[in-house]
Amino acid sequence: MRAALAILKKDLRIEFRSKDSIMAMWIFSLLIFVIFNFTFEVSRLVMLEIAPGLLWVAFIFAGMFGLNHSFAIEREGGNLRAMALMPIDGGQIYFGKFLSATIIMLIFEILIFPIFIIFYDLQLTMQIFMLIPVILAGTIGFTSLGTILSAVAVHTRNQQILLSLLLWPLVSPIIIWSVTLTGMVLTSGIPDVFYSLLIRVAAFDIIFFTISYLLFDFILED
Repeated sequence: MRAALAILKKDLRIEFRSKDSIMAMWIFSLLIFVIFNFTFEVSRLVMLEIAPGLLWVAFIFAGMFGLNHSFAIEREGGNLRAMALMPIDGGQIYFGKFLSATIIMLIFEILIFPIFIIFYDLQLTMQIFMLIPVILAGTIGFTSLGTILSAVAVHTRNQQILLSLLLWPLVSPIIIWSVTLTGMVLTSGIPDVFYSLLIRVAAFDIIFFTISYLLFDFILED
């Protein structure tokens, strides 16, 4: 656990010192909101149906940038070999990188969500707080799988392309359910199926995290 916390502190210290990832993710997502907001001249009801997908497009594409950046720093600094030689369980290294990727992505989501509310004229009600478990579950599923696949892709020449090819087919169920759950919160009352879908996303989170934690030793060895 100490090794995981040390990796987390290192990654957060590097990120908050430069702020490159969060600023790039924020600007990219802002451009998505601006472009789509002025492209579609539709009613507010139709816009609310489109908005959940746009929100998660911003989250996921920005998250891809963060994942690529996470292990690219380690490769450029020559730390990947040092990590493999550390006398600790590889799962702890995975846990530290997973925590840093998740926290950075959540910080970005907190920063971009108020802009999303303004652009799409969302009414703030108590129901909006149901987005917290949805966004949290979707983000954890994305970063838990993305962290280990980013470690695989970083050894290749076309890191960004390979990460996309590996990650999208596997994480697509979580993204689809997260978009559906977000739409339920924004456009209607909370139906009974909401909780079953949320539990399904949480179950995938646990599966992805457990498998990645157990397999990360083999990734480091390669």
